[in-house]
Amino acid sequence: MDENIEVRKISRKMIAMIVAIVVSGIIIFFVNENGKIAKAEKILYKLGYTQISDVKVYSVTNVENMDTKIQGYKYFVKFKDLSTNQNCKGFILKDFKQYVDKDLICQQNKENE
Repeated sequence: MDENIEVRKISRKMIAMIVAIVVSGIIIFFVNENGKIAKAEKILYKLGYTQISDVKVYSVTNVENMDTKIQGYKYFVKFKDLSTNQNCKGFILKDFKQYVDKDLICQQNKENE
């Protein structure tokens, strides 16, 4: 049972390609996340939230108004409103006709009470 199993080494070229793919995947992920946050901040600014921080976008979904057949995006967000000292969460909506809407629940910060 002394069988020698020959193992092929992975070439340096292949290792470099794998590392490049992994690094580019990580970069694309962070660019995508920052893009979602930037779009959500623009919508919040249009809705009147000018002083915000800690914006987190949990998901983005495609939506369609069944009556008008106008499509858009719904962002599920959480952020801090610095002007009123509140934590807000909920969703914001922007359609392709640049109409924006919100359904947010804001509560007073408990750390400053």
